[in-house]
Amino acid sequence: MKELKILVADDNEEFYVLLKERLGVLHYQTCFFHAKNGYQALEVLRSDYIDLLITDFSMPVLDGLELVRSLKSLEPEQRPKEVVILSAYVESGPTPKEHNHVIFLPKDDFYSDLVHLIADLSESLGSFINQRDNYIKDVRVDIIGQNFVDIVHAMELDTRSVIVDDPHLIFECEKDEVVDCILTFPGKEVVQTKGRVKRLMGVSDKHFKIEFFDLTRESQLKIENFLGHVAA
Repeated sequence: MKELKILVADDNEEFYVLLKERLGVLHYQTCFFHAKNGYQALEVLRSDYIDLLITDFSMPVLDGLELVRSLKSLEPEQRPKEVVILSAYVESGPTPKEHNHVIFLPKDDFYSDLVHLIADLSESLGSFINQRDNYIKDVRVDIIGQNFVDIVHAMELDTRSVIVDDPHLIFECEKDEVVDCILTFPGKEVVQTKGRVKRLMGVSDKHFKIEFFDLTRESQLKIENFLGHVAA
């Protein structure tokens, strides 16, 4: 089962350690990230896929509500699947419309609700990942380097890069070599851009990432539309 990635945004280091310990004993594969304020949390969200964001209401630099509002500035695939705000003051009654996608929990009594949420997320993630991976693997990736041409299929894809598995000829390329990259989606939509080749050491010698640097806005929208269809 794929890891459930949980980002905890809280300036209290002791609270983060305690929360990680309590949630870490659950029978789910979890990976924790920590941010001491909302600004740091946004940086984490831009650099990694996060399934669950747990944020304190009161933080320096950027508080919990400001962080939630700032999520709109992220690309759709960079936004967490669920957002929980922990607060010492949770009022009863309906949630404001602008925050209807956010779960508010009291900071002194949240554990049971959080466990149920993680269980539901973990179950849905397993089903989603299987469907998503199968669909993304239908994306054809043509890689055209200085001394080679390779045709493979995508493993992971976002608006910043594509990861491919076990290419045949890409081993001949230079480190950070600039290549032409052509993505062909199942519906025959095509995106063409340039990228730099990176070997993902520590993951697998057969996994390569191509980081886009010449992606037009039109091409970015095509990728976003495809990823939106996968998530639907």
